[in-house]
Amino acid sequence: MTGPAVAPTVSGSVLDRFAERCRTAPGRPAVEYAGRQLTYAELDAAAERVARRLTVDDVAGSVVALCVDRSFNLPVGVLGILRAGAAYLPLDPGYPPPRLDFMLRDSGAGLLITQRDLADRFPVPEGTRVLLLDAAPSGEPGPAPAATAGAEDLAYVMYTSGSTGTPKGVAMGHGPLVNLIDWQCAASDCGEGARTLQFSAFSFDASFQEMFSTWAAGGCLVLVDEDVRRDPHRLLAHIDDHHVERVFMPFVALQALANAAVNQGRYPRALREVITAGEQLFVTPALRRFFGALPEARLENQYGPSETHIVTALRLGPDPGQWPGLPSIGRAIDGARIDVVGEDGGSLPAGESGEIAIAGPVVAHGYLGRPGPTAERFVPDPLGPPGSRRYLTGDHGRTEPDGLVHFLGRGDGQVKIRGHRVELGEVEAAVKALPGPADAAVVVHGEPGAGRRLVAYVLTGAAGELPADARARLTETLPEYMVPVAVIAMDAFPTTPSGKTDRAALAALPLRISGTGTGEGHDSVEQAVTGLWESVLGAEHVGPDDNFFQLGGTSLLAAVLTTRLHEELGVRADLETLIQQPTVAALADWIRRRPATDTSGSGATPR
Repeated sequence: MTGPAVAPTVSGSVLDRFAERCRTAPGRPAVEYAGRQLTYAELDAAAERVARRLTVDDVAGSVVALCVDRSFNLPVGVLGILRAGAAYLPLDPGYPPPRLDFMLRDSGAGLLITQRDLADRFPVPEGTRVLLLDAAPSGEPGPAPAATAGAEDLAYVMYTSGSTGTPKGVAMGHGPLVNLIDWQCAASDCGEGARTLQFSAFSFDASFQEMFSTWAAGGCLVLVDEDVRRDPHRLLAHIDDHHVERVFMPFVALQALANAAVNQGRYPRALREVITAGEQLFVTPALRRFFGALPEARLENQYGPSETHIVTALRLGPDPGQWPGLPSIGRAIDGARIDVVGEDGGSLPAGESGEIAIAGPVVAHGYLGRPGPTAERFVPDPLGPPGSRRYLTGDHGRTEPDGLVHFLGRGDGQVKIRGHRVELGEVEAAVKALPGPADAAVVVHGEPGAGRRLVAYVLTGAAGELPADARARLTETLPEYMVPVAVIAMDAFPTTPSGKTDRAALAALPLRISGTGTGEGHDSVEQAVTGLWESVLGAEHVGPDDNFFQLGGTSLLAAVLTTRLHEELGVRADLETLIQQPTVAALADWIRRRPATDTSGSGATPR
């Protein structure tokens, strides 16, 4: 066991921490976007205007959906919903419409806040009211809301992948979030007024941590457009140019940022604190070089599932050369208690491996509208006061006598892809819903980082036939990070001695994604591009008309490709280059048209 034997009492709401800064530092910048800033007073006033529009609908105690872009609408919408006494449901406008529709219906949200250019993004369930942030109010605003939320009240609902084939909403109260923010402010080396990047996807719980840990410390939240966020080279420039002092990133994004920095020889000198969570941290050579060039910056590894948010942390030492290749997840934060339990639920001694269980005032309410799964995972805490609960994570770990916790992976079908939690069962359900497959098994291929990808293997049966556009159909129902890079038909699955599908054997199969060509280019430039695509994508027979993204390319693999283009061909390209020239032929033609002396970042002819 690691953490306090008696959990501290948590009171108030996350709004109290924001309101305190509005009182003590109203003129400080609270958020920055596209060359503009809103002070704490201005952000507070904008949030109150939204809250007063919501009080007309009496939303206090309910769930309000928010679907906006990465602009001032995001913090204003979140604060406005909380000011009105409601909980917010983040909806990522990049998700497929059927998934957004499911989340709206499943959450019971009676009101959707969005903006005009997103209003037609997905069908709105009958009875759900729509409020446009960028449209003039249609009537008189309601009275100023009273900030009365307490620790037990709901703050947000965020959906995670579900093993049964449908996402489930984690209902998080103010109490665990207040505990997290108070700890984060006390533990941070950045002090007051730090500039923090808002990098995380809005539907990812780290976005809350970015916002409110910044505001609680009187800092400025630096927003970034989605196209910049997805391009490590442009993101690096944004962090440097805007003097960002703190970032929160999953390992795979941090690795891509470090690669971009090493490739360009550009290191953001204002950076002081880098916090990574969401997936296992591996200390790579690029990370050692990145932090070696930034002696004032510190790397912190945090851990916590959506059902509790962050509960452990490890601050790595000042010398990257001394960092372990696979760091631990640290010790329990204030208020959290970490137990490693056996199959009978009993605590195991230090050194023995078992399931990580989390207790204290950090545990969410449960899964919204799902009493069965809630009772299965949120169980009575035998070591806590009457009525207290602990969350069984499904993660395997062990502790050391001094309280250090080591993460040892999982024993079920849950994986992390680019920082997102993915239940393989949900992906398999989507694959089985395609016409043709009689059965499906989804496994992970590749090493952690940009190379970690989902692959679906299917049995089509005697009469079935796999659709040629299987991947394209899956993008209509699954978020981009959950779409397999390949859907491969098989005559039979390998099986274990007990007759079950041998997923380890499937994952060990060589992954060969096949294009439509011969793998040979028309000239030296096209030949070089073809070879790089085959290497980065793990593909074969790539032809001039094959599309990088249709062959399984992602924004992170695109970052790998742009780095290789610079290293091997002397060409500087970025994500936007690949989006506009997505085929081998188009990219090769773009390279040929680059001036031989062009080193500005827009390209150069191959060496």
